[in-house]
Amino acid sequence: MRVPLFFMLFLRKIIKMSITEILKNNPDMAGNLNVTTNINDLKELAEFCIERGRESKTESKPETYLTPQELADKFNVSLVTIWNWDRKGITKPVRIGNAKRYRLSDVEKFLQER
Repeated sequence: MRVPLFFMLFLRKIIKMSITEILKNNPDMAGNLNVTTNINDLKELAEFCIERGRESKTESKPETYLTPQELADKFNVSLVTIWNWDRKGITKPVRIGNAKRYRLSDVEKFLQER
């Protein structure tokens, strides 16, 4: 079954479904799907993808970093314990210049696993 790309984009705009959802609802299309497009449709798709990427980029908040002392205070342990955790791979410090920092997101993930 040949479905032009502009038609799929048109369908997506009308029924607000992703291509994945369309294929899930029509599994017979997935095996023999051929996409025919022209340069304008390809340009529209590229602009859509770029805009979508910009939206997701602006939604993400900047990463927060902790010093070794802040991390030790958070877990109520000594700096020696933090150093041992680094050696064992329990914590993964990020080097910024010569300074060690710990991503807050990594610390929160560690707390959830614990």
